[in-house]
Amino acid sequence: MKSLVRAVPGFVLVFAGATAAFAAPSLLQIDSTQTHIDIAVLATADSFTGHLQHCDPVINLSADGVITGVRVPFHFRDVVTGKPKRDTAMHEWQQTDKFPDGEFVLSSLTPGEPGHYTAKGQLTFHGVMQDLSFPVTVTTDHALYTIDGEATLSTPAYGLPIIRVMAFLKVDPVVKVSFHLQGHAS
Repeated sequence: MKSLVRAVPGFVLVFAGATAAFAAPSLLQIDSTQTHIDIAVLATADSFTGHLQHCDPVINLSADGVITGVRVPFHFRDVVTGKPKRDTAMHEWQQTDKFPDGEFVLSSLTPGEPGHYTAKGQLTFHGVMQDLSFPVTVTTDHALYTIDGEATLSTPAYGLPIIRVMAFLKVDPVVKVSFHLQGHAS
């Protein structure tokens, strides 16, 4: 698999290989059965992983297969942990009724080792937008694309309180978001 890195004013475009010389730009067709986003939360007594049950990532491809943009909108109500009581408490803490939606928008990808990149963009969560940078790996045969990564974020940076129960039980305010996005070039 060859990689192509091409700089465009204000944006770095990464990936690719030639497809049709004059093909039109397209969207990566996301395979929702193979795509997942998980949120790992550490707690003194009951660590858990939340799963984003539904999301519709939008990944733009240039005519030659270069990823030119990524947008991942989500509804926080779609995050579930497997325990309805905990889900209710999580939505109260996050104020899901007031801040129902979030979104990540990629601004750049910087190449590192082959297949490894640094993604930079803005995450809007709980009504607050913050810059976010994290490593990703990308593999493609120019038909199937997989994008894997893990980002760490601090919930107080998004205006959320630290959760404490009694004096010694606490939920770690730093959470890990891991993802696997998979799709086919159309």
